[in-house]
Amino acid sequence: MAQQRPSARPGLRQALSALAYPDYRAFSISFLLTSLGAQLVQVAVLWQVYLITGSALLIGLTGLARAVPHIALSLVGGVIADRVNRVRLIQAGQLANGLLMLALAALTLLGRVEVWHLYLVTALNAAFTALTQPARTALIPRLVPADRLLNAIGLNATIGQVAQIVGPALGGIAIAAVDLGPVYVVNGLLYLASMMAILGVRTPSTPPAVAESPWRSFLDGLKFVRSRSVIVSLLALDVGATALGSYRGLLPIFAATLGVGATGFGLLSAAPGVGALAGAAFILSLGDFRYKGVYTLCGVLAYCGAAIMLALSPWFWLSLVAAALLGATNSIQMIPRNTVILTISPDAMRGRVEAFRSMLAGGAPPLGYTLAGALADVFGPAMALVSGSLACVLFVGGIAAASRELRDPDLGAVPARESETGDSAATAGAAPGSR
Repeated sequence: MAQQRPSARPGLRQALSALAYPDYRAFSISFLLTSLGAQLVQVAVLWQVYLITGSALLIGLTGLARAVPHIALSLVGGVIADRVNRVRLIQAGQLANGLLMLALAALTLLGRVEVWHLYLVTALNAAFTALTQPARTALIPRLVPADRLLNAIGLNATIGQVAQIVGPALGGIAIAAVDLGPVYVVNGLLYLASMMAILGVRTPSTPPAVAESPWRSFLDGLKFVRSRSVIVSLLALDVGATALGSYRGLLPIFAATLGVGATGFGLLSAAPGVGALAGAAFILSLGDFRYKGVYTLCGVLAYCGAAIMLALSPWFWLSLVAAALLGATNSIQMIPRNTVILTISPDAMRGRVEAFRSMLAGGAPPLGYTLAGALADVFGPAMALVSGSLACVLFVGGIAAASRELRDPDLGAVPARESETGDSAATAGAAPGSR
């Protein structure tokens, strides 16, 4: 019997409507576990580099170690995602990251870890993530009807923000309580558990066979992105915020300056997740709203203001508020942006389009770490963040002036025929044995 599409109702049920689909539930559990693992490793590595070196520049170089694989391999992951079983590809990446974290745990527990080990692990973790992230995002539209896509993306963002709350807070407390080695053990186990959870996805996840070469597939994806100028504008907004307004690599220094140690660092790292939950709840409460491009523009500008507030804050409690606002404003711009990109991209092209987004989303923030770390080494962390945020404001203003499409009230609207097609796909995906 075909599964009925859940009716949209106001309140909590509407906000969680994508979870009514079994495939998306399995996907979301796996994504939560993976996101917790990703947050733990970032917090632990940043703190460990700081303990070993005490250098803002060397902390920032962890961003370079993460950025290079993302930039180099995300496009490859996009081509692969449009050719192979996306669920199996995701599982392979989760297994590789799990084993990698357990290896780092062994080095740390044996007291043999060196800074170059941390850079290498960061680079490999980023490489495995870059190869699988396009498949993960490209899979979402197959798990829910098209008119639930914004809700699914919003829930995905919410899950990521829950991980940003729990992961850093748990990491900071665990580092202070049991040291880094056990944290890496838990990290590895989370990746392995996420590999098992995604087994529940039963939607057919292998794209139709293609005769063209991988290189031709890559060029076709590049041509599609270039032909949609609004996608380029949306991606550029994300780069501006994450590269110029990068703050995460400076948090260990802010925590040390405020005298709050590893626990305070963990709380500062978690605060953006708290704010992001509030931002995501606000966006989800609006339903499939209009003016998605305008929300994205305003969200990035507000993000820059919150970053300046964090840089100039003399008190820990005010820094926590600023960090929470960074998360809230990031959700407000990220959810509509990603919804537009996925909505206007055909399914056969989504892996490659997501690869471009993933390349920038995964590469720009770590490059921002490096830029912020280098500036902080010369001018101090506060001035580094203030100057980067002001540059971001100017950058966003230029994009807003140049791209009229971003002000289109119907940007990213779901056509009725796509809603019906997506509904059929989700219903088919709910049927037992439909792999």
